[in-house]
Amino acid sequence: MNHPKLLHYIAGPLGPEDVLPTLTNGELVELLDALYQNLDTPEPEFGAQVWYDMGVEESSRRSVSPDGAAHGVA
Repeated sequence: MNHPKLLHYIAGPLGPEDVLPTLTNGELVELLDALYQNLDTPEPEFGAQVWYDMGVEESSRRSVSPDGAAHGVA
C-alpha cells in the first residue's frame, strides 16, 4: 500500500471503528502491514497507532470464529 492510500484511511472522514469491519481479510492485512511500516519510521503519521491497535483487534476478532463472535466467553 502506498503512502497516499494509507493517508486516505488515516485522514479520511470515517474512523477505524467504521472502516475496519468493512475490509476484506486481504485488505485488512495490507492495511496493518502499511501501518506497521509507518509506525517503524522516525515520524509516523498522527493516528497511525490507533488505527494499528484497532486493526489488530479486528484481526483477532475475526480469528476467533468465522462470524467474528467469541464463543465461550462470558
